[in-house]
Amino acid sequence: MTQPMAVAGDISTLRESVEYALTHNRMLGANAQSVEQANAGLSDATGRLLPRVDLSSGVVRSNAPGDYFGMKLNQKGITAADFNPAVMNNPGYINNYQTRVGVTMPLYQGGALWAGRKLASHQADASLYGHDYMKQQIVFQTVSVYARVRQSQAHIEAMQGAVVAAKKRLQDTEAMEKRGVLIKSDVMDARVHLLRTTVQLEEAKNALAGSKDMLEQVMGLNGDVALNTEEDPHLKMPVMTLEEAIEKALAARPDLKALEENHMAASAGIDRSRAAFLPHVDLVAAQDWNSSTFGMKNRNSMVGATVTMNIFSGGSDAARMRAAQAETVSLEYKTGDLKQQIRNEVSHAWRQLAESRMRFESESEAMHQSDESLRIKSLRYEQGLTKTSDLLDAQVQTDSTRVSTIRAKYDVTVAEAALLLAVGALSEEVIQ
Repeated sequence: MTQPMAVAGDISTLRESVEYALTHNRMLGANAQSVEQANAGLSDATGRLLPRVDLSSGVVRSNAPGDYFGMKLNQKGITAADFNPAVMNNPGYINNYQTRVGVTMPLYQGGALWAGRKLASHQADASLYGHDYMKQQIVFQTVSVYARVRQSQAHIEAMQGAVVAAKKRLQDTEAMEKRGVLIKSDVMDARVHLLRTTVQLEEAKNALAGSKDMLEQVMGLNGDVALNTEEDPHLKMPVMTLEEAIEKALAARPDLKALEENHMAASAGIDRSRAAFLPHVDLVAAQDWNSSTFGMKNRNSMVGATVTMNIFSGGSDAARMRAAQAETVSLEYKTGDLKQQIRNEVSHAWRQLAESRMRFESESEAMHQSDESLRIKSLRYEQGLTKTSDLLDAQVQTDSTRVSTIRAKYDVTVAEAALLLAVGALSEEVIQ
């Protein structure tokens, strides 16, 4: 069903961005069709357990003696004259209009049909879990890129202030050079500082444009909706130890659940392959009408059962059995490896989050210290106690620290999202 498009200006928060992405991301939409395919496969496997009813209608014209007498018998039109040898050997043409209703009911297939349904059910569940994990990845991508957009916006604001300060510094330096307090090289240093700061501002603007392009792609924006990132992202982080996070991940990760469902599907595939060595029993019934003209006349009925047993197939059944067993063993190895990978991912994300938080605290304190240092050196500079190069170095240090603080702030948000993704708990509900 086509989703309603948001009106321009509607998307301004992280939560709105995530909700839009989960509805409009193109790759997620393509993956949803894989889920539909798997569900259709389950319906197909279920349908094979039920009776099959076929209706057919057609006409045949023949002068073959066997066909002639068979058709005439079915039409219940045999007469004594038909047993004349001349007629029997050269009966002429006969038309037979036949309408047939047939029913086939599988009574026993060696467990193949039930195993096939079980396999399809596990594959459908695996597809659903895989889709859920992809949704969490889309949420992570949206959170991550949204945070980078906000980071770029804050970076631009910081660099705009730095450019204003650099222009003021250049004006002061030029004025002091005219009064003979400073020399020409001091003015040159101030001008170089302004040029570099201006370039950094332009780089920040380009970074913002690139981040917005990435966010629009992740969200699936097509130009009909305006994107205004006005609020900082905030996530609700559960309180848990590293051991609890690992335990939760092993219980909740959708990709692990999908792999476990695939393993159970492979086990069902073994049962289905084994059924090839067992007899198959089908109940059949049919009713047909035969007439020389179109119409439902001369009804005939048939009921029976068929038993088939594969005696020799050139080893193909045994080969399929070995392939199914090999797939099961392979998935056992993959499951064990994924569990170890999950432990590593959670541990890494846990350490990264702790490091990000520590870096943000450190950079925030460093920014306060740099601001105070710059203030003191500016006073000393006005008193002629500090060189221009020292003051500019202090300004560069302050600008750099402010940018690092901005980056560290949003690194915390990305690290939080990464840990939630590693645990398998990242969804739109965790966005404040």
